[in-house]
Amino acid sequence: MDFYRSEICNEDGINKKLILTFIAMGVGIFLIGVDVAAINVALPAVEKAFGIKIGTVEWIVNGYILAFAVLMVTCGRLADLYGRRKIFFIGLIIFAIASFVGGLSGNTGLLITARIFQGAGAAFLWPSIVGICYSSVNESQKSYAVGLVIGAVAIGNGAGPLIGGLLTEYLSWRWVLLFNVPLAILVGFITLFVVKEQSSEGEQKGIDLLGILTISLSIVSLLYAIDQSSVWEWSSIKTIGLILLFLVLLILFINIEQKQRTALIPNDVMHNTNFMLKCVVMAAVIPTFFCILLYLPQYLEKFSNFSPLGSGAALAPMLLSFAITSPISGKIYNSLGGKLSIFIGVLLTSIGAFFTAIFGFGGNYFWIIPGLIIVGTGIGISVPSITTAAVGSVKESRVSLAGGIVFMFQLAGAALGLAIITTIFTDVASGDLINSINNAGIQLSEDELSNVKSFILGSGSEKVLEEELGSKLWSSVIKHAVHSYVKGVENGLIVSGIIALFGAVVSLISVKNRDVFQR
Repeated sequence: MDFYRSEICNEDGINKKLILTFIAMGVGIFLIGVDVAAINVALPAVEKAFGIKIGTVEWIVNGYILAFAVLMVTCGRLADLYGRRKIFFIGLIIFAIASFVGGLSGNTGLLITARIFQGAGAAFLWPSIVGICYSSVNESQKSYAVGLVIGAVAIGNGAGPLIGGLLTEYLSWRWVLLFNVPLAILVGFITLFVVKEQSSEGEQKGIDLLGILTISLSIVSLLYAIDQSSVWEWSSIKTIGLILLFLVLLILFINIEQKQRTALIPNDVMHNTNFMLKCVVMAAVIPTFFCILLYLPQYLEKFSNFSPLGSGAALAPMLLSFAITSPISGKIYNSLGGKLSIFIGVLLTSIGAFFTAIFGFGGNYFWIIPGLIIVGTGIGISVPSITTAAVGSVKESRVSLAGGIVFMFQLAGAALGLAIITTIFTDVASGDLINSINNAGIQLSEDELSNVKSFILGSGSEKVLEEELGSKLWSSVIKHAVHSYVKGVENGLIVSGIIALFGAVVSLISVKNRDVFQR
């Protein structure tokens, strides 16, 4: 904190009002960080409570991410036009109410709906926070401001699994959501008294409803097609039809935006190639992080006898390295420039994914730790650096919009990456289970095999399966179940590493060391 006191201040010394503003925004962004990370630890408990499979559990995460991604651009634009503080409060209220309803939900449908509204609330919060922080400091301090914002998310990500594990183990998974409510109230009071309103002046105001509708339906079509491809298969008419619908709606959206006076994404942003390529890099680097967040707790709880608290603590090496690296990313950015800082961060993430896939799962937990640290460090350097470079590529009056677009790509990349990785995991794990059991000469009925497969993919109880198969047969089957799970995760991680490597190459080609919009 002393380092940032020396960086974010005025000529007369520490600007106390500015420090309080960053504390308020930091707590707000921390709220989102905790929520994203804590829910992953609670997923096995949710599976048991509602008897659902991993494909359904995925939508507790993906529903949130999808709503976040779909509404991010709209909320960023609204924040720039109508006031960042105002949009912040709207998001905070939605987020708190959705958290309360989700914590009291009695079925999967209501829980997923609440998570979707949580994502919507977060979509109002994020671009408002980025805009407030970025516009509150001078040019030389902006990378530090973004580093603080991402650092607060990282700290929330780091604390989230521990908080989620403690609440799930000693109270209930429901308290993972209910925990957000008092924290949101605290954030609201701080913001009310210390944060001033921010909005752009002299800009024609209006809501581009047609643009919002087309881009939203476009993203939903793509993500749903990929998610259901494991059920429908890639070659099915439904999957192909939704992907074609995505392309048609995307083209329609681009045409609409070029003709609108109050476009959701104005031409100076839409045609900013440097900005858009940075968004692509963001989408490429993030799937590895979310893959580990989803699958590591599941693996440890199912096959290594970790408690929810233990599986949350197991994520600490990645999340703490993320939390430690993010606040100093501004220093790295200013020293090395955008190109090198982004490239190094994205490349480290790719290396971490490969290392974890090759040496991590299937053995002692301690072999997973190096890969987790590498991934956390890579994300901690790359995400703030990409955000700083991208937001710096647009006008000051577009800052919240740009922040929203960057994070939309981050969330869409996470949801898209998770959908692809889950498809790969499901196909590989299911195929490997059948082959390994057949090769071992183990005789299982179709129902028994289906129950074992369900246990690997999400639902089902080990105790119930042991009673159904008998201790001796189950002791043989569980070895193959572990092998199949590990095989599926390894393949998913390798794919995520390849995607990140692609992002590293794009960053070398597209990013300039000092790529700042000429204001």
